[in-house]
Amino acid sequence: MAYNTFLYFGLFLGAAYLGWLVAPARRRPLVLLAFSLLFYWLSAGRYILWFVAAAVITWAVGLTLGRLDELVADAAPLLPKPERKAYKAKVAVLKRSVLGAGCLLLLGCLVWLKYSPFLRKVLVAALARVPLFGWVGDLPVPHWVLPLGISFYTLMALGYLVDVSRGVCPPARRLWQVLLYLSFWPHIVEGPFDRYRDLAPTLLAENQHPTYQNLAFGAQRILWGLFKKVVVADRANAYVKAVFDDFVQYSGGATLLGTLLYTLQLYAEFSGCMDIVLGSAEIFGIPLAENFRQPFFASSIGEFWRRWHSTLGAWLREYLFQPFIMSKPVVRFGRFCRAKLGPAAGRTLPVALGLTVTWAAIGLWHGAGWVYLVYGLYYCALQLLGQAAEPWLLKAMPGLPAWRKTWWYKTFQIGRTFLLVNVGMLLFRSNGMANALYMLRHLAVKYNASLLIKVDARDMAVLALGAALILLVDVLHERGVSIRRGLATKPLPLRWAAYIGGVLLVLVFGAYGDHYDPAAFIYAQF
Repeated sequence: MAYNTFLYFGLFLGAAYLGWLVAPARRRPLVLLAFSLLFYWLSAGRYILWFVAAAVITWAVGLTLGRLDELVADAAPLLPKPERKAYKAKVAVLKRSVLGAGCLLLLGCLVWLKYSPFLRKVLVAALARVPLFGWVGDLPVPHWVLPLGISFYTLMALGYLVDVSRGVCPPARRLWQVLLYLSFWPHIVEGPFDRYRDLAPTLLAENQHPTYQNLAFGAQRILWGLFKKVVVADRANAYVKAVFDDFVQYSGGATLLGTLLYTLQLYAEFSGCMDIVLGSAEIFGIPLAENFRQPFFASSIGEFWRRWHSTLGAWLREYLFQPFIMSKPVVRFGRFCRAKLGPAAGRTLPVALGLTVTWAAIGLWHGAGWVYLVYGLYYCALQLLGQAAEPWLLKAMPGLPAWRKTWWYKTFQIGRTFLLVNVGMLLFRSNGMANALYMLRHLAVKYNASLLIKVDARDMAVLALGAALILLVDVLHERGVSIRRGLATKPLPLRWAAYIGGVLLVLVFGAYGDHYDPAAFIYAQF
């Protein structure tokens, strides 16, 4: 059940809000759970069993970790001092074993369902190239349909277990609490990655109450998300699909325009989906994590990823990058580099290794294929090159620190980052590395206007105006202007005129009907 369908808006969300509204306050979290499981079942059918299994594993492992902490708290003070330290060490080893087993089970399901076909191809190709084996056969691997949101709920479950193990948050005592946290329908399909410690106080609270502000603000955000998705993203999809599905037929100009429109499509769709899901949760008074913060105003690749899909980057930074560079093998590697290559290498090489692992994980999280791995490593290379070039740039251009404070240099940085991001978007959208390399080569050739794909002038005009409106809103948000709060201070007739105008914009200019092929939410496939 897609977020932009009448089934969701006309039936599901209204029924969920009505059921939540009439339920006693202490039962409202259970109403949210019932509708979350219903949403998952309607969207994924029998694959809900995979989700329930993951939730049960998460709950059981988290509860076990919590019990071990309680055991230490109760028993350790009663032991003599010489035995207390040894007892804590034994329990710590047991906790690591329990945590490791839980993480392996969850990751094992993800790898088996999502990556086994890709790993089979890699293994078969590797064996065929080893003369000792002379492998010419194949490895049977069942083909699975990915359970809805498996990449999202798996990472949230892993983060929850690590937080419980660290003592950052207490474990959920009841299974329904973990089920609701992982299955809450606004974030199950495309995120954001919400931490249990941040979401539980409102999501699981037994004193949830409706407010007019939550309803109004949530509806406004849903409408804005629908505009991005239906008016802009779905309209851009026709051109993007034509270019990328049959790229050899089009000129470099068509490829360039298709790449730019895909960047617009993905941003409008993904951020629009986030607006819809955050608005859906806001109606119930539940704040989800923000996932976008005007990414195209970023002046560097690192800043871009702190603004784009920021909850994924924050999750990987906290649960992969930092533990990796602090692990004993990497610390020993840093000491070795310091002894053999000098202090600078001892500081930078472990970080570079951690960035490589993290960016490889980002790439493969998006999909099982070489092009996704290259997509992640592309951004890693840009960051590492930027860090390596910094000392040389400062020597070559002594005025660089002062230039960076000027508007013209910031504009240059934003334009440069936007250009580099579009190369990454081409990699991301292309159907394989061979296609991506072909398209990149032909970006610089074949700029014959007659080879440009034919487009409907009215569609392009609506698309341009829609993109301009998104840009205007982002500019205002970048300057700290809250449009929703400003609208809330206006007289009631003006507010309702704005609401009706927004609805009419979506209804009149939405890309739906026989002449359009609206795309499913892109990130839903991950």
